[in-house]
Amino acid sequence: MFAARLSVALVALTTMVMIPTEIAVAGEELRIETDVYLGDETESLSHNITLFDSGTVYDFSEQPEQIAVFRSPTASHPGRFILLDLESKQRTEVTTKQISGLMKKLTLWASSQEDPLLRFSANPSFEETFDEESGTLRLESESWKYRVATVPAENENALAQYREFTDWYTQLNSMMHGNPPPKPRLELNAALQSHGVVPVEIRRTVDTQATSVRATHLFTWRLSREDHSRLEEARRYLTNFKKVDNERFLASRAQGGVVRGQSR
Repeated sequence: MFAARLSVALVALTTMVMIPTEIAVAGEELRIETDVYLGDETESLSHNITLFDSGTVYDFSEQPEQIAVFRSPTASHPGRFILLDLESKQRTEVTTKQISGLMKKLTLWASSQEDPLLRFSANPSFEETFDEESGTLRLESESWKYRVATVPAENENALAQYREFTDWYTQLNSMMHGNPPPKPRLELNAALQSHGVVPVEIRRTVDTQATSVRATHLFTWRLSREDHSRLEEARRYLTNFKKVDNERFLASRAQGGVVRGQSR
């Protein structure tokens, strides 16, 4: 059962891993195009475009066709994701406070299980190496390995905001798809920030899987005219889509064969 759920997690991982956040402070822009593959296959499993603009992050997914809008926490308010389902024309909101509470419960549960990979995902420990000349970052344990090709980030602020979005998006995916705790991915995010780099390719290998999962990321530090058109369309959806609660939103997606499972 865990192996099946982990397969889903691998796909979700790369999608999230690539799904960036609001790297934007007044006027800064960022575009990340992400593709996820099984091993060395050339046909991608998923394709995402993530746009950072004026303090908000918009992630556009093709499979299924949906948009996630992220606004980061402030001193007085939690952050939030606004999820837009283009088929049902519905939207729902999930706060970072909700996500944090669920992740604590999930981690506590995983740490008490017999499955060694579940326990590892609750409290991971990696040996980390970084080759400054090649930009190769490795996080390795006996059962779980990341090999990452990196490039220097444009600036520290952008990198910090990229990490913030990626951290929260990874946790959201765990919540939405019933995946194991996302702490291994959070460890990788922390390592990327500590070395001042962003990932251009992430390969994740878990010993229960016959094939690794590979995600490629193309970073562009300016938005195109087409990107701005995408943003305008997403903003219209935010205004026009019907707001529903989380359970109704997930039920609608499940009827369309999108949701495989969820954690409350």
